Amino acid sequence: MKKYILAGALAFVATQALAQGSHPKQYDPFFALPGKAGTTGVDGGLANSKISKIADMSDVLVMGKYSLNDKIELGARATLGFLAGDNADAFRSLVVGAKYGLGEKFALGVNLLAPAGEADDPGLSIAIMHTKTWGSISCNHMLQANLLDGFTGGVGTGLHLFVEPNKAIGSKMVGYLDILVNTNTDDIAGDYLGIDLGPNVDYKINGKTVLNVGVSLGLAGDAKQADPGINATLIWLCAK
Repeated sequence: MKKYILAGALAFVATQALAQGSHPKQYDPFFALPGKAGTTGVDGGLANSKISKIADMSDVLVMGKYSLNDKIELGARATLGFLAGDNADAFRSLVVGAKYGLGEKFALGVNLLAPAGEADDPGLSIAIMHTKTWGSISCNHMLQANLLDGFTGGVGTGLHLFVEPNKAIGSKMVGYLDILVNTNTDDIAGDYLGIDLGPNVDYKINGKTVLNVGVSLGLAGDAKQADPGINATLIWLCAK
């Protein structure tokens, strides 16, 4: 989980920005359970799928979210394509959604891809989120189903498993090892299977601002990430 320091306390989140492409399937580029009522978050970053072509194969993301109360969070995320090559639109996609807290360690997430930009059809994703701590090591888990043509291309149901062990490194850094498994019910162990790895780190700039930087690597499967990528996101969080 990403760690923000606010008024001397630690709030936890975790990255989910890797391997989502121009149509991300969640509004939040981070695994984060709903914050306290009145919490506001703003992210801006870059997700690259080939390190050698940062100026031609990168998406720029802008996200904002707000907690209506201690259980419900609303958010929206725009993906921009001015660093994604000549064939990409300046505005690629818009995802809006909400999270509902089911307790201190569980949440349900629902996200809708709007039929705008490069997305001709709507997409729907539903996710169950969970986090657990063992001593100094924490681990975030998420299981997500991706529905409708905007997320599936009209084929089956997309499935996404996210596992992220993480540990604090001193007082200003947190290290993460993201494991991402993507597939589709049409051919679970075949053409749609991709397993990627995303080591990344948070660095606390001040009490409200964190910089996350990481790389993404394809590990196994026909649908794994083809080339190493790099990701960087500036995260601002303010709680009442």
